[in-house]
Amino acid sequence: MATHPHAVLTRRLYGLAGRGDLPGYLALIADHAVFHIGGDSLVTGEHRGKDAIIRLGRLVHEETGGTFRTELLSVQANDSYAVTLHRWTAERRGERIEMDNFNVYGFEHGLVVARWEYVADQAAHDAFWRRQGS
Repeated sequence: MATHPHAVLTRRLYGLAGRGDLPGYLALIADHAVFHIGGDSLVTGEHRGKDAIIRLGRLVHEETGGTFRTELLSVQANDSYAVTLHRWTAERRGERIEMDNFNVYGFEHGLVVARWEYVADQAAHDAFWRRQGS
């Protein structure tokens, strides 16, 4: 069975992000893309457009001192979506976290137009990404 093109694109997306290749990463993201992150934390919200997605990435990098890492574990895809399971680790404010997430990516015309993030432990996620003074 052949690998679906959206699975290939998604693996490439994770590889580019892991190497810090921002231009390559952004080339796979539609200008109007929206990244959705639930919960109650510093990273929560609907990050609309490439500029907002860049700001999110910079925030994560700065807040973790560059320690944020993801390990892609699995990808399943069809003509509209890809679902990933990945493990992420990071350090922030003297704390270290390791958690599994799954993301759902939506595609149009070969580009990511949406990403919904689902975390294994929302309370731990929110505590790690709590706002300053919280």
